[in-house]
Amino acid sequence: MSEARRSSFATLGLAALGLAVLVSGARPARADITAECEVFEMSAKVGDKPSIDPELQRVEKKLKKPPFSTWNQFTLLSHSQKALAKKKVEPINLKIGSATATLVEIVDKSKVRLTVTMEDGKGKQMVSNTTTVEAGDHVIFVHSLANNEGHLLSLTCK
Repeated sequence: MSEARRSSFATLGLAALGLAVLVSGARPARADITAECEVFEMSAKVGDKPSIDPELQRVEKKLKKPPFSTWNQFTLLSHSQKALAKKKVEPINLKIGSATATLVEIVDKSKVRLTVTMEDGKGKQMVSNTTTVEAGDHVIFVHSLANNEGHLLSLTCK
């Protein structure tokens, strides 16, 4: 075999080896785990005439059951969309106080495990809860206020 031919084979061999190293080191791209959530902040109180803000119709059934049935008037304070990335604490803008939500994990491909915290207007933590909810269902967190009123936070994620 001629020197030129051996050199060509050596070059091809090194190129193949380099390609093999690159391919074996490459890992398949995986999408980050995320959930798209809808957040409803509402106030609750007892009044003479029951009323539920029309924008809260999707959670109306839950609001008519205990412990929420303690109140009969529900007013929407804020409504927002929030993308949650796994294990990343995300702030939620509220009219009263503040809140955060964290996507802990996806469970059984159809449920989300969330950690939610709520603080009052003075920065005191009032709610800290981790729960698992079926995708598309609403989970409601409650901060009881004076005069038998409530500050509620409802999340639904997909």
